[in-house]
Amino acid sequence: MSAASEKFHFIFSHELEDRIQIKISSIDGERTQQQQPQQQQQQSLNDTIFSTSSSFGRNLTDSKRSEPYVLCQIYSDGQSLCMPIQTSYKSFTDKWNWNEWLTLPLRYSDLPRHAILALSIHELISPTQIRIIGSTTLSLFDSEGTFRQGIYDLKVWPNVPPDVKLKSSTPGKIEQIFNEEQILSNHTNQTTKSISSSPVITTTNLQYNRKQITSKPLNITWNDDSAYPMLDELSRMAKLIKNQCDGHTINQEWLDQLTLAKARTCLDKERSTSKSMLLLIEFSRTMVEDNECIVLYFEPKCDDVLNYPIGYTNQGVYDPEIDLENIVESKHLKLSRSARKALDKDLKPTSEQRDRLMQILAYPPGQFLSIEEQDLVWKYRFFLSQHKKALAKFLQCVHWDKEEEVKQALNLLQQWVTMDTEDALELLGPSYHHPKVRSYAVSRLRQAPDDDLLLYLLQLVQALRYERHDLINAEVVDSVVDEQMSSNGVYENFANAMGQSESQSIDLTKSSIPEIDLSTFLIQRACEKPVIANYLFWYSYVECENNTTAKDKATSDMYQAFVEKLLMTLKNKNEQTREVRLSIEAQKRFVDKLVELTNIIKRMQGSAKVKEEKLRNLLLAGDDSPVKFNFLNFDPIPLPLDPEVKICGINPDKLKIFKSAKLPFLFVFKTTTDEEYPTIFKNGDDLRQDQLILQIIMLMDRILRKENIDLKLTPYKVLSTSLKYGFVQFIDSQSLRRVLDRSRTIRQYLQSKAIITISDDATSSEVGIPHEVLDAYVKSCAGYCVIMYLLGVGDRHFDNLLLRDSGQLFHIDFGFIMGRDPKPLPQAMRVSKDMIEILDDKRFSDFLRYCFTAFIILRKHANVFANLFSLMLDANIPDIALERDKTVKKLLDKFRLDLDDEKATSYLKDLIDSSIRAIVPQLYEYFHNVVLGFR
Repeated sequence: MSAASEKFHFIFSHELEDRIQIKISSIDGERTQQQQPQQQQQQSLNDTIFSTSSSFGRNLTDSKRSEPYVLCQIYSDGQSLCMPIQTSYKSFTDKWNWNEWLTLPLRYSDLPRHAILALSIHELISPTQIRIIGSTTLSLFDSEGTFRQGIYDLKVWPNVPPDVKLKSSTPGKIEQIFNEEQILSNHTNQTTKSISSSPVITTTNLQYNRKQITSKPLNITWNDDSAYPMLDELSRMAKLIKNQCDGHTINQEWLDQLTLAKARTCLDKERSTSKSMLLLIEFSRTMVEDNECIVLYFEPKCDDVLNYPIGYTNQGVYDPEIDLENIVESKHLKLSRSARKALDKDLKPTSEQRDRLMQILAYPPGQFLSIEEQDLVWKYRFFLSQHKKALAKFLQCVHWDKEEEVKQALNLLQQWVTMDTEDALELLGPSYHHPKVRSYAVSRLRQAPDDDLLLYLLQLVQALRYERHDLINAEVVDSVVDEQMSSNGVYENFANAMGQSESQSIDLTKSSIPEIDLSTFLIQRACEKPVIANYLFWYSYVECENNTTAKDKATSDMYQAFVEKLLMTLKNKNEQTREVRLSIEAQKRFVDKLVELTNIIKRMQGSAKVKEEKLRNLLLAGDDSPVKFNFLNFDPIPLPLDPEVKICGINPDKLKIFKSAKLPFLFVFKTTTDEEYPTIFKNGDDLRQDQLILQIIMLMDRILRKENIDLKLTPYKVLSTSLKYGFVQFIDSQSLRRVLDRSRTIRQYLQSKAIITISDDATSSEVGIPHEVLDAYVKSCAGYCVIMYLLGVGDRHFDNLLLRDSGQLFHIDFGFIMGRDPKPLPQAMRVSKDMIEILDDKRFSDFLRYCFTAFIILRKHANVFANLFSLMLDANIPDIALERDKTVKKLLDKFRLDLDDEKATSYLKDLIDSSIRAIVPQLYEYFHNVVLGFR
């Protein structure tokens, strides 16, 4: 070892806040052919939708069109610790060589002891199909608790997803596994604390621990076809090179140059001729004060988790009864609940208890209740049965493993005052598992009209993941369920019972909750309303692709079964539903062809104008085009984005490709009513987050209109038809940046439009703008300021604020939500001097009044939005998945429910004033203009 490396530099993992970086280099060896069962599994959903199999399959030997990528994720105890990160899409003609560094969204300090790196290699074989090539796993810490360093050749197990268990069946590196951990033991932690400040660590304790550990040797052969094919000549040579690079051999410069060159040549040869696929990766080096350090796993407070002090000594001991039943709490539960049914009916809370109960009812959905609060709610459950907001809180207090409590709760459920439909959404979340409770929530949804159901449909599809999968996997929904229920009056009796007073208690033997699960209800409503069937199919079809982890894979299989159940029910029920199924099949074929067409254009070189001309020629080619589909004239089909509109062709003269990294395509569809419907098709973009935000904006607009407040919002339609592509409704408008560049002010722009369109209008105001146009601007500006603030939408600049000729302002591009923003120090509300210079004192007062009114009204419905976002927590939407546990809290914090209406109004006024005076956003706009000028 050289003199420079005489000291052993290290750093504990809990002290390192850097993010983990891994370099994906290349893959070598002999590739194994894909097995037929895997192909059949991928094709199962397409076989359900189409009578003939898809023709998108790509030959394995077609390397010229190969588009592989590597998916990287970290697991522990079978659970994912972060979102998956993947390499960029590249087309290789010979060797798959990425040479790309990936930064994982996880810090060293967040890593548990048994963290496992899972790498899976995938290949795009069609616009809608992905094939897995192989996978491998590697523990991030070795058997002695040292984080991996340097370069590794990992064995790739063909055609299987990664096994993320500790003893994985897809190991990339074979090494001995000890029965105990050397560095992780509490005794070792306590010993190393005293020397953690020193840059040199001794190995005395490690050697002592190693003597106490007996290892079980693995049965490993040297044959490459064995179960463990990694300990061969390739492994031996890689270890020798690593030892030399780490300074563990005598340094002879003239000899090292010769031997290393020869060794690397042999190593490359061994890789290329290996019978197994080998993935070459490299871990980044950790530098602290110009010294390369080893990362050692260490948790400074792990003793506090299981150890408890004895008497007045400093020693600790593990409590073996920590997970056993607490007999004191169990006795308290029996005394306070089981024997008090008759006594509690006539109990009335005191004034203090009533105030405490009202505070509990004001808690947001999903907030944990303490034991004392649960006992208080249970004690006065009969009193609370007349409060419809209290039902969810009461059901949280029930111990569902206690038969007597469950019986009382279900009996009281029928006597409870009817719950609002939007509040019933909470009962479909993951916290409520009992089928009677979930069927009660479904019974409330049955009262919702189709328009309201469509507003909640996105969340209802997400709630399917919390249903019993055996019910969803049933073959077909019974077509006579509706007729039976309407004839025997079961549902009507139940609905009437829920509306009766407390004096009219219902006996379970006379009326019972209909056992209808959520999936059956959704399919029944889809059979009644084609629009619901359209959106239900696309919402659930997208979830079939959402399988980044093993847990998600099981959920995606459930959604696939649900889609099959939906399509089979539509096929078998009646002639009308059969037509709906055929229209869905036609939509699916049309979308697939549109993806194939746009992929051809995206792979081309040239400017947007060149690509537009090529796209126009492909459309004019009709059936002779490479996609074999005539987009100019086809049989009418419902537009997936808006199924009430039927399209029959594309106007090639009005297509446009926007200058953007994702190349959005503007298609003008011809409808069966001889009208045009402009739509943007985005290929290569996940639109689910935009889809969610636009759904919430549409719901907020509906709530405000019910209060006779029309803020002239523009909730345009967005539909994600895949994780990578979807449709966006096009609204004719101009970005504020273009408006300000061309007309200098918004006032001059609206004046010019007024002169062109209604120059002789007598209703024009003193500023030369019609009253209705200026009124629409003030209202829409106020509405979007409040809504964007409540949803925490970030990255607000003048390019994603659009202005219509009618004066309506609206926002687009919701890539940052829930308080996330790519710029530091963002302003609280997106309102600036450029936006309000058009307003005189009266109009500015109107602007503030609209803001305050919208804020106060939407605050009253905060629980509705909390319920909707709660059902989206497991949907893998990027900005929600980043801080899943904080999403609902961050949303509710924006509503400031801790303030009364007067203080909330004052709070909003301060936000508006500070945003108008903010200097930093003006600097951002200036630099943004400078950057755009260089493009």
